[in-house]
Amino acid sequence: MSDSLQELRDYLIRHHGGDGQRAATRTLEGHARNHDDNFRRFWAEHAAPQLQQGSRVVDLGCGPGLFLRDLSLTSPALELVGVEAAPYMLEQACEDDYDFSIRVADLNDPPADLFEHTSLDVALANRLFHELHQPLVLLQKLHDWLKPGGVLIVIDMVRQPLGSFLTHKFGKDRLDEPLGAKEMAALFEDYFEHNRYHDSDLLALLAMTGFEILADEPIRSGRAVQIAARRPY
Repeated sequence: MSDSLQELRDYLIRHHGGDGQRAATRTLEGHARNHDDNFRRFWAEHAAPQLQQGSRVVDLGCGPGLFLRDLSLTSPALELVGVEAAPYMLEQACEDDYDFSIRVADLNDPPADLFEHTSLDVALANRLFHELHQPLVLLQKLHDWLKPGGVLIVIDMVRQPLGSFLTHKFGKDRLDEPLGAKEMAALFEDYFEHNRYHDSDLLALLAMTGFEILADEPIRSGRAVQIAARRPY
C-alpha cells in the first residue's frame, strides 16, 4: 500500500468520526435518500443520453457500490466500475454476483493509468469532493479519461452559513439548553469538513480544468448542489 493511500485512509476514518463501521452503516441507510427521485431525474436528463450498449460508467467514491448495483439491474449492458479507498466501505461491498468491479485508489492523486485515455462515457462523484483537499488533480485526469462529449455528474454538500448549518442540525434556531464542549468541538469539525467548497468554487474548478457546465442546481434547501459537466467535443 502506498503512503498516500494510507494517509487518505487515516484521514477518512477521522473524517467519519473515528468509526468506520458506523460510517458504512450510514451510507447503506442513506442510499435511497442520496439517490432519490431528484437524483434519478438529473441522471436521466444529463447522464443517461450518453449511454448505450457497452458504455463505461465510473462511480468515484462508490462506497459499498450500491449505485452500481442498482445500475447493473436496470442497465445490464453497461460496463460499471467503482473507485473506493475506505476499507470499511469495501467490506460492505455487495456480495451478490452483480456485474461491476471496484478499484482501490486515492482520488486526491489517482494514478494516471487508473483508466485509459478517453475510455469513460460517464463519471459520477456523489458526495466525494468535500473529502478531497484539492480536487484539481482528479478533475484534470477525469478530463483525460472521459471521451469527448463524456459527462461528469458532481453532487455534494456546499458551503453554507454557520447559523444555517446549526439550525439544520438542531432543528431550531435558538439553543437554550447547556451544550458540552466535546460535543460542540465535534460538531464544528463536522461543519468545516462538510463546508469545504462553495457552489461557485466547484464551477470554477470545473471550468479551469476544461469542462463545460451543462446544469447547476441547488438541492437540500441549498445545502448541496448537483452539477452536470461535459468534456467538450
